[in-house]
Amino acid sequence: MKLWLEKVWSKHPGGLLKKPSLLVCNQFKAHVTESTKRLATKLKMHLAVIPGGLTRQLQPLDVSVNKPFKGFMHEEWAKWIEAPTHHVTPAGRVKQPSISNVCEWVKNSWQRVKSETNVSLSKNVALAMH
Repeated sequence: MKLWLEKVWSKHPGGLLKKPSLLVCNQFKAHVTESTKRLATKLKMHLAVIPGGLTRQLQPLDVSVNKPFKGFMHEEWAKWIEAPTHHVTPAGRVKQPSISNVCEWVKNSWQRVKSETNVSLSKNVALAMH
């Protein structure tokens, strides 16, 4: 978490100028350590921690888009790993999927995520920003 804050978050617009910012995160242990909190203070960042059990209300993308997408990706991987046409290493282990395999999985999985979900979420986000 500290590495991500230093290498990614601090590079967001205004981050280098140390303008105050807000990061909303869940209660994952790495998000709430004392060292993370100290670094957040140093970066003029306020941490807002979402209480457990509120993901459905406060992180709609996790529920309506990310979760089904990850499930579809898992299905794509399962189909691939169960197929009898794998290349294997000399030790007999299955070689990792190619970049083109993974890109195809992403494409197929994204197409399966309900487009009306994305449109509805976009409208809700736009309304919330006004």
